[in-house]
Amino acid sequence: MSLTSILLITMTVLGLVIGVIAMMGSSKSDRGRGVWFMLANIGCAMWTGGCGVFLVLPPEAYDFAVLPLMGIYIGGLLIAYSMLVYAAWWRSTFSKAFCIFCGLWALVLAVLLIHDQSILYDGAIKLSVAGNSVPLYWGWYYVLYVAFYIVTLGGMMIMQYLNASGARSRNIKRGNYFLLVGIVLCSVLSLVFNLILPVSNYSLIWVGPLSFSLVLVSYFYASLRYRIISIQVRWMQVMAYGVTILMGVMAYMLLFYIVFTSLFKIPNPSASVLVLNFLMVVIVLILMPVINELNSVIKSMISVGQVDLAYVVKKLNRIATRNVDLRDLAGFLADHLHFAYIGFIINGRLYGSKALAMSTEEITQISKMKSASGGGVWQEPNKSVKKILDELDLKAVAELRNAKGKAFGQLVVGKPVGKSSFERRDLIQLEMIINLVATVIDSEKHIRA
Repeated sequence: MSLTSILLITMTVLGLVIGVIAMMGSSKSDRGRGVWFMLANIGCAMWTGGCGVFLVLPPEAYDFAVLPLMGIYIGGLLIAYSMLVYAAWWRSTFSKAFCIFCGLWALVLAVLLIHDQSILYDGAIKLSVAGNSVPLYWGWYYVLYVAFYIVTLGGMMIMQYLNASGARSRNIKRGNYFLLVGIVLCSVLSLVFNLILPVSNYSLIWVGPLSFSLVLVSYFYASLRYRIISIQVRWMQVMAYGVTILMGVMAYMLLFYIVFTSLFKIPNPSASVLVLNFLMVVIVLILMPVINELNSVIKSMISVGQVDLAYVVKKLNRIATRNVDLRDLAGFLADHLHFAYIGFIINGRLYGSKALAMSTEEITQISKMKSASGGGVWQEPNKSVKKILDELDLKAVAELRNAKGKAFGQLVVGKPVGKSSFERRDLIQLEMIINLVATVIDSEKHIRA
């Protein structure tokens, strides 16, 4: 299997996945356009799959060769027409009439080609170790085929530009312009490498299908960046992550090919080397969330001089979706906020990051401290409570309030790791997350101690 085949197969899967996301993620009012973009991606799958299969066919597969060829040229018709309808159908009566005209044109071209393939190429299909090719010629059919491509995609670009310039929302305007850039680049490359050059050189026909990745990438980026489609369902989020993986695979394989051929002066890496690299990069990208999470945990724990607030908040939001184990939560906060001890006093019980010899009477005295003044969270201890805190090497006590503002417990804090006393920054960082912690530890919820 060649690098070209691997990329074309990846491109085929990428197109189908993005098509499903576009169709299912579109709003009800925009669902029709999503369906046509899905049809364009089905055409892309036929186009890229046909190119990938045809280029690797062995000489003995001559009788089978006509099927991938049908995929290439009928898939190309479906892509061009679907993208035209996607951009033009909803604009005006004239654009609808233009779409109908081009649809009939495409249907006639497809039916004629299925009925008689000799109108496309003159002579036998050539399958050999040196490379597979088709003897195309500039007959009446091929002229009409190229003209259809130019007229359809030319009209599509004009309509897409009008969609972009006339959009009321800035996000939709930017998204349409971004997609338009991808369409222009893909159309120019496809015209050159799939319609003009193949008449004399068929070996570069794979460039056009791969260039369609520019359209897919621009559409996917614009859809996410500018909120053109909604990806809220879990399975769609998984598919979106799969798209990101496939894009990374394609970028890596191209980079690997360039570096490999430059360093080792070998025209083409062996199939085993390509497949191994393909599998390895897929595995690494799939494991990337785990790697990122592990990196965040390690970074948060070893950076004693500062707190990774973004990681702490993300973790607390995740904890809030399930029952809270207060001792585990206290241990997490102590580790990642870098305090020697953090504990919660709730309903007369202490839940700490580690064992602390605090009697029931001492817990009661701390619980009965006066509420924080001035809307703050830090409580001012009296002499007896201050003595208890000093004996246990605790430095501060904060009040925990529920959503109604009612106090339901306290957070007790030991000394900062690597410091002898609190700094103002320590208090500010703690205050930023105490309210979030209080919502996680809602006394009215079931708490697993």
